[in-house]
Amino acid sequence: MISGALAASALIVPAVSAVSAAPAHASGDEVYLAAGLRGANEVGAPGDKDGRSTVVLKISGNEVTFAARWNKIGTPTAGHVHAGARGVNGDVALPFLPESLPSSVRGVTGTVIASNDLIEKLVANPGAFYANLHDSAHPKGALRGQFHRIGKPIDLGGVLHGSDQATLSSQADGGREVAQDDGKKRGDTDGRAVWWLRPNGSSIAYTASWTGLGRVTAGHLHKGSAGRNGAVVADLFAAAKGLPENVTGVSGETPVPAKVVKRIAANPGAYYSNLHTTDFDGGAVRGQSSAEPFTHPRALTAEVLRGRQIYACTRLPAGGHGFTQYGVTAKLRRDIDHSFVTPASGPPQWIAPDGGAVRGTAVTKTPNGDNIPELVLDATQAGAKTGLLAHTTQILRLNTTGGLAPTGSCRPGAQAEVPYGADYVFLG
Repeated sequence: MISGALAASALIVPAVSAVSAAPAHASGDEVYLAAGLRGANEVGAPGDKDGRSTVVLKISGNEVTFAARWNKIGTPTAGHVHAGARGVNGDVALPFLPESLPSSVRGVTGTVIASNDLIEKLVANPGAFYANLHDSAHPKGALRGQFHRIGKPIDLGGVLHGSDQATLSSQADGGREVAQDDGKKRGDTDGRAVWWLRPNGSSIAYTASWTGLGRVTAGHLHKGSAGRNGAVVADLFAAAKGLPENVTGVSGETPVPAKVVKRIAANPGAYYSNLHTTDFDGGAVRGQSSAEPFTHPRALTAEVLRGRQIYACTRLPAGGHGFTQYGVTAKLRRDIDHSFVTPASGPPQWIAPDGGAVRGTAVTKTPNGDNIPELVLDATQAGAKTGLLAHTTQILRLNTTGGLAPTGSCRPGAQAEVPYGADYVFLG
């Protein structure tokens, strides 16, 4: 058994120079960087045209904790931080996902150690680095996105989990494992795990996070009440040789017979979650499932399906007239509406169909060629206290296309609506 802290400390990262004990940045505070990845951002070789991913880094001294969530790409074969500005390929600066994952996995968390030199460069100029995910169909890169610094702490568990609300949970530890005369070892006394589950139709979506475990080899749901062993009813994920030791959580979705899903949802207490490791092949940590109400962090990337930047012809401070921002109208994925609260004066707002709403205040603006700039915004709650956007504290407008104001003179009072596209990343 190797604890999470020891696994992180023991990890050798070939592309990074030796680590010193000195603090990596003067303040000692945690720094958060985020990237929204798309295939269209790849340079030199085409990426996956449909895929999306969010990658968030938490930097604390020389320790870099990462969370990545993706969809519509093959199972990643590698994940890296590269040195390189927008539109430029660069060398790998920090591998964070050096091995393949089980096919059902759609998200991962873990920790790597980096050199002081790399940390200082990342913190000073995150836009000079990008995240890249590779899959078997795109060995040179499936998805890419430049990093942006964000000013508020982000719960990486929400990035790992994604946007959907789980309905079942379990708290797992080694003491709940039950001995059995089958020659297998059970019960890691140092281990802990948390599961969030969503049984739905003919599949189960899962998120599992753990500490104090060695290489995790499988995650299952078993039929069995507390104190009794039972048969596996859902193989959620499996890695025969074990996940990389620096990985501390996975999420995804796996097919399960509809009748089994229905039984689990109806009587969750009759089932338990189990994580297996290379050291504890019979089960390292176990927890009974529960439908007791609970909350968990969520993160969402929502692309613009239909959007227009609205400009009005106004008098300019330097004299004459030109088009200035008047508002925005957009429909995002998950049926989120985006507009200004008050035309001309703002602020921008996003309203979800479940009643959740947030308003944004721009913190940083990054030019993006002949497109509207990318933004990092602080978010304030303006709607229901539960739901899709209820815990959002930061919003990023990334991967922008179009939307710039018309140039030249204009007739006072005239308006112009310019089509645009973007990915909005909601973090909390």
